[in-house]
Amino acid sequence: MEGRLRLNLEQLSLAAGDFDRSLGIELSALDPIIADAVRNGQAQKFEFTIELFWKTTKVFLLERHGFDIVSPKAAIKKYFELGFIGYEDCERLLGALDIRNSLSHVYKKEAFLALHAEILGYTGFFEKVARGMQEVNA
Repeated sequence: MEGRLRLNLEQLSLAAGDFDRSLGIELSALDPIIADAVRNGQAQKFEFTIELFWKTTKVFLLERHGFDIVSPKAAIKKYFELGFIGYEDCERLLGALDIRNSLSHVYKKEAFLALHAEILGYTGFFEKVARGMQEVNA
């Protein structure tokens, strides 16, 4: 099972890096149609990264601590309870899950743009909150 955690951590690091690089694209310099496509791609990379984060956390909690947790929010809360992240980071991760859930049900451009604006604040965040798992698994 240790190989599974290592693979998940590697994939998470790649996904977080891809997400962060996508946020570095200057949208105002792009044609509006291309900028819209880039925003959609950034949202998709965000969704993928938070999904991979919680699933990696689930594997970490099971392999390293013996907790078999099935829900995303419960996994993040346990990660917090074990001291791998602080309260503010826990709240941001829970907020990221809420954003992910909302993106699946957004049909108005204004609502999407509001969620996208929130996503922009997550640059560098996923790498930061994954450090505890990476250090334990080193």
